[in-house]
Amino acid sequence: MKKQLKYLFFLSLISFSFASESGGWLDKWLTIDTGLLLWTILTFFVLLFILRWKAWGPLMEALDNREKQISEALNAAQVAQEEATKIASDNEEVLNKARQEAQKIISESREAGEKLKKKLETDGQEKQSEMLVKAKEQIKAEKNQALSEIKQVVVDLTINASEKILKRNLNAEDNKQMIEKTVDELKQAN
Repeated sequence: MKKQLKYLFFLSLISFSFASESGGWLDKWLTIDTGLLLWTILTFFVLLFILRWKAWGPLMEALDNREKQISEALNAAQVAQEEATKIASDNEEVLNKARQEAQKIISESREAGEKLKKKLETDGQEKQSEMLVKAKEQIKAEKNQALSEIKQVVVDLTINASEKILKRNLNAEDNKQMIEKTVDELKQAN
């Protein structure tokens, strides 16, 4: 701190010594030159006018256009997200209904099988083997019928979901054949 005060004092002595001479640099620096001041002010205002005229308007217009584009893009994205959410919830509802129907068909098939089993037990041993074969065939037929109904429901739901998602549909018969083939492959794999 003391060193800084010494340097400041030394500089002020030097400046006063040069200022005491006529036309010292400190004197020139602190004196206002009116001609230079007027030209500086005039140049500033001319430059300000040109920048406002040529740069400010187009710049603000470009910023406004960009803001408008961003706002429109955000609105479009929000609408698309809402539509996707709605489609997803609709698809989930359809799948839940199909699952409920499948469970109902399976439970009805089980109930029918249980009833048939009790009936066979009450009949005699002789009729039991014949009725057991018939019952198994009937259960298999009902199962196949239930599977075909489930298959048909799944095919229809898949086609509807695909149409909604892809917004286009191939030939309905081709779609059914392709889906039935996939379901058969899954059934054979299980």
